[in-house]
Amino acid sequence: MGGKKQFPYMVDPNTGVSMYESDDIIKYLVGKYGDGNVPLLLSLGLLTTLTEGFAMIGRMGKGSSYTQSKLPPKPLEIWAYEASPFCKVVREVLVELELPHILHSCARGSPKRQVLYQRVGHFQVPYLEDPNTGVQMFESAEIVDYLRATYAL
Repeated sequence: MGGKKQFPYMVDPNTGVSMYESDDIIKYLVGKYGDGNVPLLLSLGLLTTLTEGFAMIGRMGKGSSYTQSKLPPKPLEIWAYEASPFCKVVREVLVELELPHILHSCARGSPKRQVLYQRVGHFQVPYLEDPNTGVQMFESAEIVDYLRATYAL
């Protein structure tokens, strides 16, 4: 789409803006949809990149390789937040299988936590809803097993 084999590449369908470079993307998102103030830990340039890279060492490349899959007719829905290691494991598999999904990000303080609570009676993430099979489940290991058994070829 952008003419380069470079990631990340962001397209904002709301404005038509597209761009590379994670620092630029962060500044754009915070300016367009946030309060304009980039959080300190995301504004350290190379230091931010290095610390994120160190955090990935223990995962040994998970989420970075494609696994052939059959695509579902409808996108899966996942309730999660980035800081949760349990959510990260599920997101890695969704990315590896390239499964279309809707992320309901419910970080601490998010009103979406209450939405999930009202839907299922308690708050626990990750929570997967698969409208193709009717499956609704918690527990990251079980979700990973389900995704691989249902969609991996």
